[in-house]
Amino acid sequence: MEKCSESWCEWKKAQATGSLDSFHHKPALSNEVFEAIRPIYEDLSRDELLNRCLGGYTQNSNESFNSTVWHLAPKNYSSGKKILQIASDIAVCNFNDGLINVLRIMKVMDMNIGPQSYNFCLETDAARIQRADRSLTDAAKEARSSIKASRKENEEEFSNLEGQLYGAGIAD
Repeated sequence: MEKCSESWCEWKKAQATGSLDSFHHKPALSNEVFEAIRPIYEDLSRDELLNRCLGGYTQNSNESFNSTVWHLAPKNYSSGKKILQIASDIAVCNFNDGLINVLRIMKVMDMNIGPQSYNFCLETDAARIQRADRSLTDAAKEARSSIKASRKENEEEFSNLEGQLYGAGIAD
């Protein structure tokens, strides 16, 4: 690690000069900003509101990367930080270059890889790319827009009929 006393970072300067013991960070937020956002933070971190998220089923499945991570390490199983990190690493590999990277990981682990595994990865990756290409067509975009508009209409109707059931301050 390079020690550079000309750094823009005050902590790096203190590290380079060996004066970390006497170094003190400036507050991350000014008092005015802190006091302005504090009530919002406290409201959003109330136990009643957070209890609604305890099941962990708040993930939007359309978020492809996150969906891949949670597919490998489901939220309803407590698997720990290390497993989640491994799942994230594998998801990055799959998300960037497809399943063929899983074979590379297996090879590093000295696992035997047969031709069926290789063919499966190629076919699965090709199907994934084909689905992605199809979803980019104008017809697919129109269909998604139509479904989204219809869903929004239904939500507005239900909201008008039942009133607001979820939102800040409702549990009060």
